[in-house]
Amino acid sequence: MRLFDAGADGESRVTGRIATVPNGITAVRLVGLPVFAWLVLGPEAFGWAFGLLVAIAATDWLDGYVARRFDQVSRLGIVIDPLVDRLLVVTTVVVLAVAGLVPWVLTILVLARDVLVVTGGFLLFGAAVPAIPVSRLGKAATALLLLGLPMFLLAAALDVTAVRGVAWVATITGLALYYVAGVQYARAALALRGDRSSGDHDPE
Repeated sequence: MRLFDAGADGESRVTGRIATVPNGITAVRLVGLPVFAWLVLGPEAFGWAFGLLVAIAATDWLDGYVARRFDQVSRLGIVIDPLVDRLLVVTTVVVLAVAGLVPWVLTILVLARDVLVVTGGFLLFGAAVPAIPVSRLGKAATALLLLGLPMFLLAAALDVTAVRGVAWVATITGLALYYVAGVQYARAALALRGDRSSGDHDPE
């Protein structure tokens, strides 16, 4: 995985173009986040917020598919897409905690993992944090979180205990995989750092 567990992992040609359809889809996903936050914290329209969040999460798959299918993988998309993914998870769990739908300890655990990964990256490499290949486990963790977290909204909208139970199972499983993926990243980063250090000391 890269710094935030996502990106282009296929063999598509990478373009330097900015104005691509996948980047436009990513921008729409970003614009939808404040609307989602308002729906939850303003009118408490949990049903509408659930629908919007599911749509936003679905665009994450859509932009990746379009990028690979139509050969529109871009350097900007490789950088921005995982950042928006992380912002989506963080925004969702913070908004749900503020609304009282999930405990703050869950939010802290999600935030702590990202803080540890980012801090570790900067400690090892400074500002030049390298790209590390995407992890399937990281993708699975994000998918489970984006399955479980919206279901807390659905449970609140329908007032169904069983839905809340499913939300907890998916979220806790996703969070556990989230940390395991973070360990994978740390191991890959340490190995890369070791390779660079060895290269720096090789005789000319």
